[in-house]
Amino acid sequence: MAFEMSRGKVPHFSLRPHPAVTGALILIITVGLLLALSFFAKEEGTGVHKHKGILTLMITAVFSICLLIVATAKLWYTHLWKKNSTHDRHRQHTQYHPASREKQYRNQQKRR
Repeated sequence: MAFEMSRGKVPHFSLRPHPAVTGALILIITVGLLLALSFFAKEEGTGVHKHKGILTLMITAVFSICLLIVATAKLWYTHLWKKNSTHDRHRQHTQYHPASREKQYRNQQKRR
């Protein structure tokens, strides 16, 4: 959810990056760097493993940039995550309206 309502009915926006995407970003960066380092460690002047290491670094960078954009989408596009405050006020109004309370009471009586 983009925001939580406090007691004073003031929205608190939680625009933190998504934890699963952040975890995947850290995992991809770690695995990519370790793979590239292993390719560079195998390099003995032949140039075979150097190209694999550079390719691994490029693929890791592309995936990392994509995941970074996905993880921070709430910060970049805040207008997509805001909820209409008038809709929330209307929902609260109808929730505590006497007619809706009577309807809930009638539904409870039918169940018994």
